[in-house]
Amino acid sequence: MRKDENLQPRLAYKMLLLILLVAAFVIRIWSGLRMEGYTGDLTTFMYWADRLQQTGLGQFYEKGVFADYPPGYLYVLYVLGAIKSALALADTSAAARLLFKLPAILADLAAGFLLYRLGRGKLGERLAVALAFIYLLNPAVWIDSANWGQIDGFFAVFLVLCLNALAGRKPTHSGVWFALAVLIKPQALIFTPVLLLAFLLQKKGWKTFLLTVLYGLLTTVILAAPFYWNNGGINGFYQLYRSTLSSYPYAVLNTFNLFSLAGGNWKPLTEKWGFLTFGTWGNLFLFLSVVLTAWFAWAGRTDRGREDRPGGSREDSKSRIFSVYLLALILISCVYLFGPKMHERYLFPALLISLFAFIQLKDRRLLLVFFGFSVTQYVNIDYVLKNYHDGNSATPIDGIAIVTAIVNLAFLAYLLLTAWGIAVKGQIRQLPGTSRDERHMTDKLILEELEQSAISVRNPRMQRKDWMWVGAITLLYAVIALYQLGDFKSPSTYWQTTADGENFYVDLGSTKSLERINLFAGPGQGVVKMEFSNTPDHWDHAVELDLYGKVFKWSTADTLIDARYIKFTAVSAKTIVHEAAIYGRGSNQAIPVASIQKEAVSPEDTGSPDLLFDEPDTDVYRPSYMNSTYFDEIYHPRTAYEYLKGMPVYENTHPPLGKILIALGIKIFGLSPFGWRIVGTVFGIGMLPLMYRMALTLFGRSRYAITATLLFALDFMHFAQTRMATIDVYAVFFLMVMYYFMHRYMSHNFYTIPLGKTLIPLGLAGLFFGIGSASKWNVAYGGAGLAVMLGMYLYARFREMQAARRWMAQNGETSLEETEGSGGASRSNLYRITANRFTRNTVITLASCVIFFIVIPAIIYSLSFIPVLNEAAGGYTFKNLINAQIHMYDYHSQLTATHPYSSQWWQWPFMKRPLWLYNGPDLAPGMKATMVTMGNPLIWWTGIFAILLTIWVSIKRRDRVMYSVWIAYLSVYIPWVLVPRYTFIYHYFTMVPFMILGIVYMMKLGEERYTWFKKIRISYILLAALLFLLFYPALSGLTVSKAYIDNLLRWFPSWDF
Repeated sequence: MRKDENLQPRLAYKMLLLILLVAAFVIRIWSGLRMEGYTGDLTTFMYWADRLQQTGLGQFYEKGVFADYPPGYLYVLYVLGAIKSALALADTSAAARLLFKLPAILADLAAGFLLYRLGRGKLGERLAVALAFIYLLNPAVWIDSANWGQIDGFFAVFLVLCLNALAGRKPTHSGVWFALAVLIKPQALIFTPVLLLAFLLQKKGWKTFLLTVLYGLLTTVILAAPFYWNNGGINGFYQLYRSTLSSYPYAVLNTFNLFSLAGGNWKPLTEKWGFLTFGTWGNLFLFLSVVLTAWFAWAGRTDRGREDRPGGSREDSKSRIFSVYLLALILISCVYLFGPKMHERYLFPALLISLFAFIQLKDRRLLLVFFGFSVTQYVNIDYVLKNYHDGNSATPIDGIAIVTAIVNLAFLAYLLLTAWGIAVKGQIRQLPGTSRDERHMTDKLILEELEQSAISVRNPRMQRKDWMWVGAITLLYAVIALYQLGDFKSPSTYWQTTADGENFYVDLGSTKSLERINLFAGPGQGVVKMEFSNTPDHWDHAVELDLYGKVFKWSTADTLIDARYIKFTAVSAKTIVHEAAIYGRGSNQAIPVASIQKEAVSPEDTGSPDLLFDEPDTDVYRPSYMNSTYFDEIYHPRTAYEYLKGMPVYENTHPPLGKILIALGIKIFGLSPFGWRIVGTVFGIGMLPLMYRMALTLFGRSRYAITATLLFALDFMHFAQTRMATIDVYAVFFLMVMYYFMHRYMSHNFYTIPLGKTLIPLGLAGLFFGIGSASKWNVAYGGAGLAVMLGMYLYARFREMQAARRWMAQNGETSLEETEGSGGASRSNLYRITANRFTRNTVITLASCVIFFIVIPAIIYSLSFIPVLNEAAGGYTFKNLINAQIHMYDYHSQLTATHPYSSQWWQWPFMKRPLWLYNGPDLAPGMKATMVTMGNPLIWWTGIFAILLTIWVSIKRRDRVMYSVWIAYLSVYIPWVLVPRYTFIYHYFTMVPFMILGIVYMMKLGEERYTWFKKIRISYILLAALLFLLFYPALSGLTVSKAYIDNLLRWFPSWDF
C-alpha cells in the first residue's frame, strides 16, 4: 500500500517534468523561428556544414580556410549539413536557422532532465522538478540557444557530466566527458585546474588519475583522427588549438566585466592599463583565479571534519565540503570577470554549474548566485545581440554595461563569501522548512504574525498635530507654487484660413517707426508674411514668421522700419492666429489699428482678420513663460484645447486623460497660461498630503511623515514638473495613490478581516491604476509591481494556511482549547479558518482582480479616448481604438530622433544631463531667465544609494512594510532600461516619491540606533531647503543676473541651462 502511495506522486512529478520539457521545447522552437539570431555564427556553422559535405572529414582543415572549432562539434555539423542538403534548405531561411539552433535547444532539454535526474535523489521529486523549471524557463538559457544560435548549452552539458563523474563513484569517466567538452569548445580547458585539484585533494590515487588521462586521450584520438590522420597529424591538431586560443587578442570582447569598466572593450592586449598592459593584467588575474580556487579546494578538502568548525554541526558533517561544482563555479566566475579575451557568453556554464552545486551542497545562497548571474548574462547577451542587429559589432560600454558589470562583480563577491562559509566555516544554509526543526520554528513565527494581524492593522490615524503640519507645509508650498504661475488671460478669438495666400492689410493712421510685431499663434502650423508700405499699392521689406511649434505662444518679428500700412499674408491654409500686436520704437504699448482692409480673405474661414486686433488688453510686448507656452506645453495644452473645441487632435502619442484634466483647467479659467497649468499644479500640491499619509502609514511616526513631505516639497523636479502643463504630474500622482492603496491591502489579512473589507483597498488600487494608465503609459509599468505585491500577499496567506494545517495536525483542536483556555478557542477558530479558507478566498480575490485591474481599467481607458476618436475618421469605434494604441506603440518604439538634452536611464539619478525647459528672450544685457528640470542634488545623490540600502536592509530585516516602496521604485524604473528611444531626466519623476521614502527609512533606522542621528535628519532637511532657495531662480524662471546662474548653479559642463 505504501509503495503505491509513493508511486502516485512520483508519476505526477514525472508527468509535470514531461509537460515542462514540451513547453520549454515549444518556447524555443517559437523563439528560434522568430529570432534571426547572430547571423555571423549561424552562417559560419552552415558554411562548415556544407564544406563537410563537400570535402568530408579528412580535408576539412586546410590552409586558407577559416575554421577555429575543434573536431567535436563538427560531427554534429556534418549531420546537420546532410539534413540541410537533403531538404534543400536555403541558408537564409528560417527553417535552416532553426535546424542549426536545434542541437543547443535539445541540449537545454537534456540539461533540464539531468537536473531532475540527479536532484530527485538528493532533494526529492518536487525540488528536482523546480530546478529543471528554473533552468528550462530561464530567458538567459534560451536566448543563447534559440535566439542567438550558439552552442554554449551544448558544451555545458558535457562539462557538468564531467564534473558529475568526478564527484561520483566513476571519476575515470570524467576523462571521457572532459575530452568531449574540450573537443567541442576549447574554453573547457579553463576547468583543468578543477580536475587536477579533485584528484590531488580527494586522494583518488595515481592509478585512477592515469586511467582518467588515458580515457581522455583515447577519446581525443578517436574523434580527432578522421580529421588529422592524413592532414597534419598531432602537430596539425596542436596548431589548431594554438591558433584558436591565440585568436581575438583583445582585453575583452563585449563582456561586462572589470576590463570593460576599465575601457578595455576591443582594446588590444598590448595596450596599457595603468602601469601594465591588459594582457599582463589578464594573465596575472588568471593566475590569481587559479590560486584562489586552489585555496578553497584546500580549505574544503575531505579529510577535514565539520563538527569541530565554528558554526558546524553533526548534521552539516553529512554533506561534502569539497565540491567540484563549487570550485568550477568559482573558477569560471573569476576568469570571466577578470580574465583576458572574454566573450559575452563565457559565463553561461556557471548557470548550470551553480544548480548542480546547489544539488550537492543544498545551500540556498547558490540559487541566488544562479538568479543573479542569469540576469546579468541575459542582459549582456541581449544587449550584444541588439547592437549586432543595429550594425554595431563592438557593443558600447554605456550605462547598461557599467551597471551590469558592477552587478556581476557584486555577485562574484557574494559567491566568494558563500564559498567561504561552506568551505571554511562549514555552514550550509538550507532552504527554509527543509528540516523538521526549521519548519516547526518557521510555522511558529508565521502563526504568531497571523495572530498579531488579528489584533491590529497598522494604519495610524491622523492626529491634530499631523493635520497642522501637513496643512502648514501644503499651504506654504501652494503659495510658492502658485506665485507667478502664469497670466490669467490670453487671446481667445482667432482667425483660421482655409486657402493659401489669404491676406489683408491694416492702416495705422499715419507713418510709424516700427520695432516689432508679435503674433499669438493657435493650433496648427503656417507662415505669416508681413510687408510694409506708406501707400497701400506697393509692398516691400517682407518679413516672415514661421509659427510651427509656437502654439499659444507669442512670437516676435523684428521690423525696424517706418511704415503706415502693413500687409499680413497667411502663406498656407489652416493657419491660425489669435492676436497681433504692433509696437513702435521706444514703447511697450501696442499701436492701435485705424482700419483693416481684407484683400483676399475666404468666406469659408473661421473668424476674420478683425479678431487679430480685438483683444488689446492681452497684447504682450516681451514674451515669456508668463504669457506663452514653453517646452512640451506646445503639445498638451494644444490637445486639451482641441478636445474642448471638437477639433482634430494633433498630439496622440499618449493616452488622453491627462490632457482632459488640462482641458478642465482651460474650461474653468479660460485659455491662458494659468488655465492650462493650474490643474497640474493643484495635483502637485495634492501630492504633499498624499506623501504625508503614505509616510505615516509606513513609519508610524509624525516626524518621519513630516520629513518625507518636506523633502518632496523641496525636490526641484516636483516643483518644476508640476508647474508645467504636461501630463507627467498626473502619472506620478495616480501612481502614488495606487501604491498607497496596494500597501493598505497588503496589511489586510483575509483570514483575520472579512474578505469583502480586504477587497476595498485592492479595488481602489485597481481604480487608480486604470485612471493613471489612461493618463500615461508609464503608470501601467507600475502594474507589474502591483502584481508582484499581490503574489507576495497570496504566498504569505498560503504559508499561513500550510502552517495552520501542520499545527492542527500535530496538536489537534482539542489540545489548543485545553492549553489556552478561553483564548484557545479563539486561536483554534483562527487556525481552522486559516486552514480551510485559502482556496475560497484566493479564488474570490483573483476573480476580483480581473474586475479591478482588467475590466475597470479597460473601461476607464477606453472612455478616455472619446474626445480623441469622436473627431477621427469613422468616429469612436473599436477598430479606431485599437489603431490608436498601435499608433502610440509604433511612435515610441520606432522613434529614432535625437535631442541635445536627452539622457539615458542610468544617468538620471546622478543628474548628468538636466533638461533645459525655458530660456527667457529679450532681456536686459547680463540678465537671464531660465527654467530647468532636475533633482535636488542632496536628495537625488543620496537617494539612489538609500533605495539600494532599503532593498538590502528591508529584506535582511524582513521588514515587509517597506517592500512596497522598492517594488514600486523598481517597477517604474526597470522598464526604462529596455526602452530604445531617447529619454529625458523627467522620466525619473515617477521614482522620486519612493526614493524619498527610502531616504526617510534609512533615517528612521539611523535614529533607532543612534540618538544623535536626529540632528543628521534635521540638518539634511535644512540643507535641502537651502539648495531649493539657491536654485529657485532656475526652477521658476525668475529673472536674475546671468553670472548668478553661470557661477553658482551650473556645477558641471553638462548642466547647461
